[in-house]
This record gives sequence, structure tokens and C-alpha cells, in this order.
Amino acid sequence: MQSNHKKYFWQNAIGEIMEFSLEERIFNTICIFAFFAMLIEAPYNYLMGFEELAWLCCVCMVFIAGLYHLSKVKRKSSIAITLFCIASNLTFIYCYFYNSGIFGPNLLLFTLSFFIIITIIPKTQYKFWVPINMLVVLSVLMIEYYWPTLAPILYLNSLVKTIDFAVTYIVSTILIFLSIRYMRRNYDHERLSVEQRNREIEAQKDEILLQKAELEYLNREKDRLLSIVAHDVRMPLSSIQGYLEILNSIGLEEEEKQLIEGQLLQITRDTSEMLMNLLSWSKTQLKGSNVRLSALDVNEALQGWLKIEHTIAVKKGVRLRMLTAGQLYVMADHDMLQLVIRNLVSNAIKFTPKGGEVIISTRYRAGDGLILISDTGIGITPEKQERLFQLNASATYGTNNEKGIGLGLLLCKEFTEKQQGRIWFETEVNKGSIFYVSLKLEAV
Repeated sequence: MQSNHKKYFWQNAIGEIMEFSLEERIFNTICIFAFFAMLIEAPYNYLMGFEELAWLCCVCMVFIAGLYHLSKVKRKSSIAITLFCIASNLTFIYCYFYNSGIFGPNLLLFTLSFFIIITIIPKTQYKFWVPINMLVVLSVLMIEYYWPTLAPILYLNSLVKTIDFAVTYIVSTILIFLSIRYMRRNYDHERLSVEQRNREIEAQKDEILLQKAELEYLNREKDRLLSIVAHDVRMPLSSIQGYLEILNSIGLEEEEKQLIEGQLLQITRDTSEMLMNLLSWSKTQLKGSNVRLSALDVNEALQGWLKIEHTIAVKKGVRLRMLTAGQLYVMADHDMLQLVIRNLVSNAIKFTPKGGEVIISTRYRAGDGLILISDTGIGITPEKQERLFQLNASATYGTNNEKGIGLGLLLCKEFTEKQQGRIWFETEVNKGSIFYVSLKLEAV
């Protein structure tokens, strides 16, 4: 907690990463370090007898505080950096001639000044400030060479000189170390940020490619779906038209009429179911679905939902039974669950031969309500099981040639999951299948 507080305090002192550039933050950091360096140098120079340097350090402290305010608060960092570069060169020229010239630690200070300047200035200004620093150093060396009296030696003895060199070295080293450490930390931070962004971009790229492949697949399936629908809608209309033309032109025996009418009824029923599923699926794709969950008495609802399916089962010679475990209330959307159950029961009847049985039962399990649709039909082959709940636009035929387009089970899965439920199945070829719909129980 204390570490986070210090980190927050320091970030606030030098500037937030999102608001200040790297050069601005380095400059603000150097201002803080330089301020405390001058705070140490001022009493040190005074004690060593360099009173003018001590007062110069005090002036530098005020000047550096003003530059920090100009950069951090006023957000005029370019002006502050330029003033700093000019002032540092002028200050070190003064120190050079005041403090023993080449026999003092002044060249080390010029090197420190050069390091600080190239750290905080923009790269575009290198061609200006690098020659300036070199020109200044060479100029003061030449001036001292021709006029050595301009840089008198102030050291009283070797001990004072040694201490001055040591202190200057320590201060310079600390400033260089802290500056490089800060730059490396920022470099590592930005490098890790770039690597993280690259990983995220790669992940997004993979996700986009996956979505592209899925969309291409869905688009192909939709095209096939529309092709099948167009064909299957034309077929019953053509059959009805043909039947009416026959009635209009010739007379038919009663037995022939009943046969044709039965075939037309089956074709019309299959087409109606197909269109209902197609419209429901299209609606969810285009507008989404508005799920209204409420407590639903499953057993009572099943009695009303399956009247048509019961008639179809009787006509086909399939026994349709309901086995309920008392009252069962689940949280469901009435219309969605009705479509799911009717599709599952219709499929069970479709793929169960004459003399077979379809059972709808309910039970409790692990805090959920289960609806089971089991049949004694032809089962599902392994190759079809993998894509059973996916968009697989292809014609399917029941045991009496009942036709579908493979859309009903996809709707069952989508609608069940939208009601926060699950759907799965068990099957054995030539023995039958069981489909399970699990929904949450009514909240008590």
C-alpha cells in the first residue's frame, strides 16, 4: 500500500504518462534531482570556502524551481528546456573560470551538462546543441591556455581538491544513474506495452480470421438454405395447382382423392413447419430476440402445445405419451420454449417408424427442471451428430418421407441457451434418441 502511494506521488510529481511526453517527464525528473543536488552543493561549497559558488547554487535552486513550474504546471516545457540548456552552459562556464579551470572538476560538469541536455531535448535539436557544447568546452580550454590567470587555482590543499572532485563525481554519477534508470524503466514499460499491443493485435487478427471463416460458411449455408426453401415452397404450390387442374378436367375416384389429399396435406404441413422455423431464425438473426422469462407450468403447457403433434403421431401410427413428475415450474419464455418442444417432438415423430413410440417426460435434477423427448426411431449416425446443432442447410427425410431443412435443431439450441438453459442428446442407431432440455427452476 505504501509502495503504491509512493509510486502515485512520484508519477504526479513528474507528470502522468498519458499527459506528458517522455522528454517532459525526464526534464521534470532532472529538475527535481538537480534541485536537491544544489541543495546539497550550496552548504558544501560554503563550508569549503567557495562562498560565491554557494550563492550561485542558491540562485540555481530558485531558477530550477521556476523551470519545473514552467514545465509541469504551465505546460511550456519547450521554453523551459531551452532556458535550462542556455543557463547550464553559462553556469558551467562561470564555474570553470571561478573554480580552478582545467585543474578543477569542471570538465566532468561539462560532460554531465552535455548528458542532461541530449537527454531532454528533441532529436531534431541535436545538430544545434551538440556542436554548441563542444564549441563551449574547446573555447574555455583555449581561453585558459592563452590567459591562465583567468582561471586561478582556489584549492588550499590537496585534501580540499580531493573532496571537491569526490563530491562532484558522486553528484554527477547519481544524476546520470537516476536519469538512465528512469529512461530504461520507461523504455521497458513502453516495450512491454508494445509487445502487449502486438499480442492483442495478433489475437484480434486470429479472431477476425475465425469470424471471417465462420461468416463465409454461414453465408454459403444461407444461400443453400434459400435455395432449398425456394424449391420446397414451389413444390406444394405446384402440387396444389396440379391437383386442382385434375379436379377441373377429370373426375377422380374417392380413394384417389383421399390419397392425393393426404399427400398434399403432408407436403403443406412440412412446408408450414419449415417456413415457421425459417421466419423464427431470420427474426433472431436480423433483430435479435427479446427473451421474457417467467415462471411456467411445464406440464400444463405441454398439454396445449402438443395437440397438433398428437394428431400427426396418430395418423402415422406412432404412440405419443406424456409422463410427468407432478408440477414442474421453470423460468422460461413461453413462445421460445413452445417452439423448442414442438420442434423436438416433431423430429421424434418424423424419425420414428410406424409402431414406434415417442415419450415426453419431465423431472427434477440438481436444482434444474428437465424435459425429455425420447423415441424408438432410427437414431442419429455419428457423422451427423457432430453438426447436429449447427446451421446445416440440407434436406432431411423422415421414415415416411417427411421433409425438413435441418434448421429446427439449430433454433432449439439457440432458443434454449437464450433462456439460460442447456440442450443435449443421447442416441443409438436403429434404437432411438433422447433429447434433454434443462432449464432453471422457478425462483422461490
